[in-house]
Amino acid sequence: MDFSLDSTQVALKDSLRRYLEKEVAPVVDRYEAQKEPVPRAFVAAMRDFGLIGGLMPEKDGGFGLPTTTYGMLIAEVARVWPSLRSVFAVSNLASFVLAEYGNAALREKYLPRILSGEAIACFALSEPNIGSDAANVQTRAERTANGWRINGRKLYITNGPICDLGIVFVRTPTSDGKHGVSCLVFESSMPGVSCTPIGKMGMHSCPLGELLFDNVEVPEENLLGAPGEAFAIAKQHLNVGRSMAAFSALGIAEAALEAAIRFAKDRVQFGRPIGSFQLVQQMIADMMTMVETARLLSYRSADAIDRQDPENKALCSMAKRYVTDITLRVAELSLQVHGGAGYTTLFPVERYYRDARHLCIAEGTNQIQSMLVAQTALGLSALR
Repeated sequence: MDFSLDSTQVALKDSLRRYLEKEVAPVVDRYEAQKEPVPRAFVAAMRDFGLIGGLMPEKDGGFGLPTTTYGMLIAEVARVWPSLRSVFAVSNLASFVLAEYGNAALREKYLPRILSGEAIACFALSEPNIGSDAANVQTRAERTANGWRINGRKLYITNGPICDLGIVFVRTPTSDGKHGVSCLVFESSMPGVSCTPIGKMGMHSCPLGELLFDNVEVPEENLLGAPGEAFAIAKQHLNVGRSMAAFSALGIAEAALEAAIRFAKDRVQFGRPIGSFQLVQQMIADMMTMVETARLLSYRSADAIDRQDPENKALCSMAKRYVTDITLRVAELSLQVHGGAGYTTLFPVERYYRDARHLCIAEGTNQIQSMLVAQTALGLSALR
């Protein structure tokens, strides 16, 4: 297997890194400290680098990038500002579903706005009692003369407080008198839609919220796919999401390692740089090894998706679990190399640790990933 990047990938990566370091990096700490949302101009700028609509086919307005190339770019953004990565990644997920399951009118109305970066979207699936058990959503939609009426609550919704529109998963009646999970498009400006921001540990510039739907009326054409088929829609993009969570963690791990190396060279104790001490060198060596193994598994998962390898489901779960766990350890070691300084906000390593912690939960907890990986080998489910 050839692990080298081709000339196009190198040029794209270098161009994105230059932009991020010049325009984005100088403001990250201020925005995160003040818990201000990522500026929309930065989100829109990601379109120029193939990051908005990156994996979407060109016929739908995307770039049709290989998963490996897109993952490489995701890691670059997360290396500088994980919150920015999270904002546009969720919009990308919504646009994917819209492009694949929306009717012509819906695609024409919403896709150009999302793909240009003008509109920010959310993916409203989780509820107060529903996380990994997504097939049992309790938010309901009832048929009306003109469409659907939505009532319910969605919790821990990324982009909730800043979204212009979103995709909401609801329980709807089916023709056999039972209930299934369906997908509807809503706009945040619709009467009855409200959002309460939720404070969190990290990624402060990517807002999280609780969405409330109080008799929200949406037209019939806002249904995505057929009634009762939304759970299959949600599951379709899980592997890509898990692989991208790994690349996001990889970017944070790279930043934490770079910070530790800089500090170990610059910090002087007992008349010499602390990087010359054996135990500090041990930590640096461990971090380097962990980052490299995380990189290899991230690219392996993306390559499996590109090649439609039957093992891609297990590899994506492995990558998501391993890389996010390893990144948390790398961030912890980087903080330790910094000593007391690492525990303060004078250096970014405490933020790396907080931001990395989120990724051990997002896209399915790491415990769920462990069960999914084992299930592929054993043929036995721990959930039923």
